[in-house]
Amino acid sequence: MRLDTESLRALKLVIETGGVTEAAERLSLTQSAVSWKLRRLEGRVGHSLLKREGRVLRPTRHGRELLEFADRILSAHDAAVQRFRGSALTGSICLGATDDFATTRVAGIAGRFRWAHPGIRLQVKAGSSLSVAAWAETGEVDLAVMPVEANQVRHDDLPLWTDQLEFIQAIDAEPLGDQPVPLVTFGEHCFYGRIASTLLDEAGIAYEEVLQSASTAGVRAAVSAGFGVSLMNRGFMTPDQCLWSGSERVATPPTVHYVVRAARLPLTAAEQSLVAELRGSVPPVWDEMTEPGAAMIEP
Repeated sequence: MRLDTESLRALKLVIETGGVTEAAERLSLTQSAVSWKLRRLEGRVGHSLLKREGRVLRPTRHGRELLEFADRILSAHDAAVQRFRGSALTGSICLGATDDFATTRVAGIAGRFRWAHPGIRLQVKAGSSLSVAAWAETGEVDLAVMPVEANQVRHDDLPLWTDQLEFIQAIDAEPLGDQPVPLVTFGEHCFYGRIASTLLDEAGIAYEEVLQSASTAGVRAAVSAGFGVSLMNRGFMTPDQCLWSGSERVATPPTVHYVVRAARLPLTAAEQSLVAELRGSVPPVWDEMTEPGAAMIEP
């Protein structure tokens, strides 16, 4: 089996944009050429990779799995091309990132970027969402990767991906009965806690904050241990977690938008290269899960 990079890039862009039209524009190809690449890729792996939801194309289970490999293959391919083509870029960049992105993706991105651009000095600074936003405002970082609410996305923000917020609990959590909801939060420097308290207040549900942790790992561990319920990204869920059993009693939480925000515009050539690397590391789209503990399945 041979998986060519052009077909993998077409798959990645179709999933990122939700359709063939914009993907074809980005690739400077016709829509029929992109569709042919996708059909050829499906033929080679022997599975359907995309499914249509209304007017949007979403990845199937096999599509998500292949996308994870495609991200790594394309990043390595592009870094190798850049390296041996020779990069004359120089300068320094300070990248701010929230804990979830810093701990899962920044290390690999930074390593590839340093290898491809040895003349650029890259520093990474991790913090909470509000802290990272503040650093971008004051110029303490040059670029910031962070989640924002839909009404906080700026016209010059560069979109990366979106994720749905959900109230999450441990699968084997004990029923709460009439007790206040034990709330696990990311602390006062993350806007998730404000959203959680607003939703619970509007629903007339009593709650008490039982733990604050600035790290994604800390919040996930507390939820998995059954210590409490947390409002967090659906993409953060682990196999021992599910949607909170009381989710139907509150309004649907919002979607968060991950963006790159620049402290200064226009971007330097070095910053443009880093943004391209960041946008090439977009995680897979997360399928809808309508019931607590529901598995992601291919229809």
